[in-house]
Amino acid sequence: MHAALGVWLAVGALAFIVTGLPWTGSWGKHFKALATSVKLGAPPGSWGRLALHSTPPGRPAEQPAQDARAAATGHRAASSNTDSMPGMTMDDLPLQQVPWAVGAVPVPRSVDAPTAPTDAWSPERIVALTRSLGLSGGYDIALPTSPAGVYAVSYFPPNPKEERTLYVDQYSGAILKDIGYRDYGAVSKAISYGTSLHMGRYYGVANQIACTVISLGLAAMAVTGCVMWWKRRPSGTLGAPSRERAAPPMRSWKIALLLLGMVFPLMGATLVAVWLADRFAFGRTTTPLAS
Repeated sequence: MHAALGVWLAVGALAFIVTGLPWTGSWGKHFKALATSVKLGAPPGSWGRLALHSTPPGRPAEQPAQDARAAATGHRAASSNTDSMPGMTMDDLPLQQVPWAVGAVPVPRSVDAPTAPTDAWSPERIVALTRSLGLSGGYDIALPTSPAGVYAVSYFPPNPKEERTLYVDQYSGAILKDIGYRDYGAVSKAISYGTSLHMGRYYGVANQIACTVISLGLAAMAVTGCVMWWKRRPSGTLGAPSRERAAPPMRSWKIALLLLGMVFPLMGATLVAVWLADRFAFGRTTTPLAS
């Protein structure tokens, strides 16, 4: 049962790991920074070097980008020199869910601050503006917390192609940035789909059933592994079972585990800890990697 489950679950487990790693707190954070630095993650222009697609208040979301930026609208669209809030990214905002591609994007500043703060847009006007841009519900809004803050709108639907992130000037209502799937880099597009599948969102109930089967299967692997150890362990001890036959050379496996331990430091530390416990605490003369 253990071997059969392992064969069938290998592909699903690998997919689970690959699609889940980009969202981890430590490894995922560094991976996101790497993808952004080689221009495969965050959308072009998210760092202020290139204007993104922007739509002025009151205009439909399906208008062409060049029409949205037309000067005749009387509203300022995104510009290439928009200042950002120092040190603040989308991941720092109090939002329940943020698309992976924009997590490391610096938050722009409201630059039209008037002398009277009462001129700022109300949340109700932001909701009306967001509705006019094609987002009728299911999005989160982070309110500005400083005179230079912005309204940040995060839309994270099951279909990655519908993801949307908006930054709205709190005084003029100008859309400073409008980031969608079309603006993502190659890595971010792939991760967006992987995340939706990993969370069981893309194909609805069928997707959730598949994820449940994989999860329960992995749990069954752990249980059946413990049962095998219990049946094969040396009588009266907690040691590892003896080998049934001579083990073949495992240089390739050792090299692969070494590389994985370097890419995933916590995994590498765990391997070292198990090796030390196996060699010194249990008195084994051979390493687990060769068994």
